[in-house]
Amino acid sequence: MKSWKLVGTALAILMGGLATDAVAGSYVTPRHVESPDGMKLYRFSSGALTIGKGVLQNFAEMEPPIQIPVGFYVIQHPKGNVLFDTGNNDKIITDPSYWGPNFTGAQPVNTPDVAIDVQLEKIGLTPDDIDYVVVSHMHLDHGGNVGKFPNSTLIIQQDEIDYAMWPDDPFTGPFIPQDAWVLRAPVGSGQPNAMTMVTLQDEDFDIFGDGSVIVKSWQGHTRGHQMMLVRLPKTGSVILVGDNVYFQENVEKNLPPNLVLAYNPAGIMESYDWIRYMRASEGAQFFTAHDPDEFKAAKKAPDFYE
Repeated sequence: MKSWKLVGTALAILMGGLATDAVAGSYVTPRHVESPDGMKLYRFSSGALTIGKGVLQNFAEMEPPIQIPVGFYVIQHPKGNVLFDTGNNDKIITDPSYWGPNFTGAQPVNTPDVAIDVQLEKIGLTPDDIDYVVVSHMHLDHGGNVGKFPNSTLIIQQDEIDYAMWPDDPFTGPFIPQDAWVLRAPVGSGQPNAMTMVTLQDEDFDIFGDGSVIVKSWQGHTRGHQMMLVRLPKTGSVILVGDNVYFQENVEKNLPPNLVLAYNPAGIMESYDWIRYMRASEGAQFFTAHDPDEFKAAKKAPDFYE
C-alpha cells in the first residue's frame, strides 16, 4: 500500500496543528500560516436522511423524526482541489437495495439531483478535477462515493480502512462493505490499490505544506476518524468536524452523542474541547455535516467562504 509518513510531531506542530496524538490534548498555536489568496470553501449536501434525533444525540427525543443534511465540502486552493467527505453512494439513486435495511431506516433523499457529480457541477468541477479526497470516516453517508474519484489521491487513516473492512461489534451497521472494497485494485492488476492513497498512522497531514488545509487525526466517532482544519484568508479558521460533532449544541452545551455510534466517547468529548480552544485562540468556526439549522443558515454552493 502506497503510504507517506509525516516527518514527525515537530513538523506537525510547526505547520499548525495539534500534536499527532490528538487525544492526549497537546494544543499548539501555529507559528506561521500562509493562507493563499484565492482559497474558497464550498458546502454541499448529498441529499438528506430522516431519523430520530436520539439516534445521534444521547437522551434526545426519537419522535418526531428530523431531516438532516448529508454534508460534504470542496476546498479550492491554488495548488489543488480538496474534497472532504463524499456523501451517500449514488448507487442508491437507482438501487435502494444497495444499502440493505439502512435505506428504510435512514430514509435518504435519493433523487438524481443529489448525485455527487451533479453537485460538483454547481461550481464547474467534475470528479476528475478533485486532486485530494479526504474522508472523515467510511460510514455510508461519508465515504459512500469514494470510488468515484479514481484519479484523485485519497487521504485516510489506516485504522479507518481496517475498521471499514472489519468493524468491531456492535459498530457494523453504518458500513457498506462494497464502499470500501472499491479501494482495492482489480484482481490480476499487480497493484494493491485502485487509486493513489496517503495512509496515515494516527497522524495529522498538512496537504499543501502551508498550514492552510490540515487533516486532523481524531479517533472518536470511528476508530480512524478525521477532521479538517481549513484556514481561509478572509473567513479565518474553519473546522470540518465530520461526525465527531453532530449538532452545534453538542459543543455549546457539551452534550454527548448516542454511544451506540461512538467508538471512543472520550475522544469525541475531547474534540469538543479542542474546538472550543481553537475558537478562543483563532476565532475558529466549525461546520457540521448533519446539523439542519446550521446548514440552513450557511452559504451553499455555488456561494462560498473565502
